[in-house]
Amino acid sequence: MPVLKGFNRIYPSSLNTSREVSADIIPFWHELELAEELICQMELCLVEIVNNVFEHSYHSVEGDKLEIESYCEQGNPTLVVKVSDYGTAMPLDLLDDKLTEEFVVPDPEDPETWTVSNRGLRILQELTDKTEYISEIGRNTLTFFRHTQPESGLDK
Repeated sequence: MPVLKGFNRIYPSSLNTSREVSADIIPFWHELELAEELICQMELCLVEIVNNVFEHSYHSVEGDKLEIESYCEQGNPTLVVKVSDYGTAMPLDLLDDKLTEEFVVPDPEDPETWTVSNRGLRILQELTDKTEYISEIGRNTLTFFRHTQPESGLDK
């Protein structure tokens, strides 16, 4: 299916990359006329994944390549977001495992709840309709999908 509009950028990995990606992609999502609530949810997912790539795939090393792609296909009310890296691959069963774990809500009074491992993946599972992860030929790509129209019955 042809893509109506697309976003495709390459960033160097760093602690600040998630902020840079957000600043660049939010105007693109506004151009697609996405609802503000949806934009906020997808930004949260994207920030979590970009931070995970920096921390886990690149082991907090700055300067490695990170690719971000986002688009909606013509006639399909689904936003697609892809995050690709060339670092250490995520264990393939990690995403499936997040579905069975209880989500721990951060409690401002309990610091132990602030650092729960893989919280970003659980947030991703809660706020998206579908998630795919492919690791091949040294390239790791996490793709998430979210319907953009409320009448789709997927009001998250």
